[in-house]
Amino acid sequence: MDSVLKRIKEIASQEGISVTALEASIGASKGVFSRALANGTDIQSKWLVKLAENYPQYSPEWLLTGKGEIKKADILRELEEKYAAEHPANLTNELIQTLKKVISSQETTIHSQGVTIAALQKRITELENEK
Repeated sequence: MDSVLKRIKEIASQEGISVTALEASIGASKGVFSRALANGTDIQSKWLVKLAENYPQYSPEWLLTGKGEIKKADILRELEEKYAAEHPANLTNELIQTLKKVISSQETTIHSQGVTIAALQKRITELENEK
């Protein structure tokens, strides 16, 4: 996948829903994604934030860049496998739980940054409208 829009289409496919249903699930108007896909145009960043908030199982890094694993569970599994290969005798449930806490903390940070971005975008729009 070489564009954010194609990755959005992949999320819809993974969820077993249409792009139109994906739009509705995040509160976007019908056609926000499908028109952009058809026309090769950009979408507003607020829809990426909404997508990340409503589908937290998907990696925001993958959504934005196409790099890494598509789902966060895949990222955790990859880390566990890498650690197990390097430290086969030391892999414990305690370590796994610690890694899960780190990931959870990072997800919270990402979410709060998304909220901040949305607030800043709203303020930018307000300032632009004052001109």
